[in-house]
Amino acid sequence: MKKWIALLLVAIMAVSAFAGCTTNEQPANTDTPATDAPATNGDNAPATTPDNSNVVVNNTGAERPENAAAEQVVKLFYSDEITDWNPLHPSSASTWANWIDSLVEYDNYGMCQPCLAESWTKSEDGLTWTFKIREGVKWQRYDGSEYGENVKAEDWVTSAKWILDPANTARTADLLFDMVGAEEYYMALESGTEANWDNVGIKAISEYELQFTLISPCPWFLSRLTYNWGYPTCAKFLDEMGESFGTNNDTILYCGAFLCSQYEPNSYVISTRNPLYWDIDKIHVERIEEKYNAEADTLAPEALLRGEVTVADIPTDQLDGWMNDPTKKAFIRPNRPGSYSYFFLVNFMPTYTERNGLSHEQWLKAANNLNFRKSLYYGLDRIKGIGCYDPYTPEDYELRTITPYNFCAADGKDYPYLDALKAITETEQFQPETAIEYRDKARAELEAAGVTFPIMAYMPYNSESTQQTNLAVIVSQQLEELLGSDYIKFIIEGYPDTDYLSTTRRAGNYSFMMSYWGPDYADPETWTDPFNLGQAYNYIWRADGMATQTTQDDPASRMGRSGYDETYWKDFVYGQKVAEATAETVDNSKRYNALAEAEAWLIDQAFVIPFGVLGGCGYMSSCMNPFESQYAPFGMSDDRYKYQWVYEKPFSTEQYLEMLPVWEAERAERIAYAEANGIDY
Repeated sequence: MKKWIALLLVAIMAVSAFAGCTTNEQPANTDTPATDAPATNGDNAPATTPDNSNVVVNNTGAERPENAAAEQVVKLFYSDEITDWNPLHPSSASTWANWIDSLVEYDNYGMCQPCLAESWTKSEDGLTWTFKIREGVKWQRYDGSEYGENVKAEDWVTSAKWILDPANTARTADLLFDMVGAEEYYMALESGTEANWDNVGIKAISEYELQFTLISPCPWFLSRLTYNWGYPTCAKFLDEMGESFGTNNDTILYCGAFLCSQYEPNSYVISTRNPLYWDIDKIHVERIEEKYNAEADTLAPEALLRGEVTVADIPTDQLDGWMNDPTKKAFIRPNRPGSYSYFFLVNFMPTYTERNGLSHEQWLKAANNLNFRKSLYYGLDRIKGIGCYDPYTPEDYELRTITPYNFCAADGKDYPYLDALKAITETEQFQPETAIEYRDKARAELEAAGVTFPIMAYMPYNSESTQQTNLAVIVSQQLEELLGSDYIKFIIEGYPDTDYLSTTRRAGNYSFMMSYWGPDYADPETWTDPFNLGQAYNYIWRADGMATQTTQDDPASRMGRSGYDETYWKDFVYGQKVAEATAETVDNSKRYNALAEAEAWLIDQAFVIPFGVLGGCGYMSSCMNPFESQYAPFGMSDDRYKYQWVYEKPFSTEQYLEMLPVWEAERAERIAYAEANGIDY
């Protein structure tokens, strides 16, 4: 199976994929970030700062490239209207990436750098992390005026308190549960009992010192700080706004590289460079102009040729036209490989309207039948489906596991090739004859259980995405043709881009649909999050024999999902497998292999059907150099425009392929340097 996207990190794999992914040794007690600002050790004495001057970062400093555009303005079309301005909600986290800074961030080589934390230390036991907050960073309003408060350590405590309050439905509380007392605080608030913040290991130990105390060592802790729970929040402003907080561009404060200076719903979003930004020398883009267009995906390519936008994905139905036109072909390049894993979900809590033969009861009987699920697993033609995104080399983007290639490694093996997953990775998953065998077994068992055929399956899709629209049609037709429309019949329905996930997957409004997940931090545990108790993906704990329903009074109880599934459960089979795996925090080999076993079980049960890595497939036309942008497969860093220039014309495939190996080699050199000097990166 071809995997040219895997080549992006091949040179790196020999060294390491991410910090904590290939070594079992505990890092030194002082983390010295690669920066000009001196780090400090536990005694507040200057620590030795590694010399990275031997590695040059091309075109990311203040020197203007010769072929940079005269006007440094990023112009984009968008079709997904902003419906949530709260930076502490994960649905708006990427929106806020350029407007608010995090404690740390990643540079264009994927190396961790200081951001609002100018330095940090770690205790020898790996449990206590202390961050020195950068002084003098102003909280500002959308118009650039100063609010009158500086960013301080207490602002992260404010964010954590807000996220750990179940009433706020932040959906990221579980990311804080490995900190001392955090889960207990959350559960106490949820049950209405006394909750004491003093017992939570998130403290402002001084005005500009922030401290996290973990339950167990977490070598990848830095990578977790770039997600939205790592954003600061000004408590004074939060109190002033009340329920109005995060409802518009003027009801939040800014401390990032850009300010959302103008906003008109269904019209435009204008972000201007923040003149007070602490790292402004690395911000070359002067303005980001986003214009609303309901047909953004379709119209953006031609708009780019007219100079109306600077970046545009090329839809598959237009790709042949661009490839066969010499002028247009010179303006396109492959998308940079993404880090999002796409998969199909079998839903165990359907909420859709029962109509046209759709029945919750009938669907659940089918969904709870392993042979039925396996008929879909082996019957799905992934290559045909991925062709909706890249018709030229779809096999390059096929993924047979949930965790993508090159995310991390153990025992000298890429994660999908660990013992528990190796057979899955190396076995063709589209097996028509096997699918039919499972179909026949499922039909006999389900007919005996009183199920009426065909099974009616509801599959929503994003109607404003050409690729997703085509995929829904192709997948439904392909499965019906292979398995028989007398066995399964799909009802597909398009939904607008705005609030698409909230009205479909998160609401349980589907039978079978494609979804995705991107990593929040540099450990394979992050790929378990969508399927754990409390996540609004496919509610596996409701499947027969997977968990025991209980009550809130049960000490072992956990809520399913506030808002959609206000029930309590315990003894969740998959959750127990993950908990046993993640209890190991020192030996990464044991940890990763145990997590691989949990993932293999999930796939073998066909609760999830792996599909592909689609976030970076296909082609695009862009006037921006992809290797200047911040790089990280987790968190919000790669949504930012720091380091980047706008160029006079789009980059070609030839330029992309010429720059790729140079970037790979330079990144590998930085990783080797960091590991040789005991730097967490």
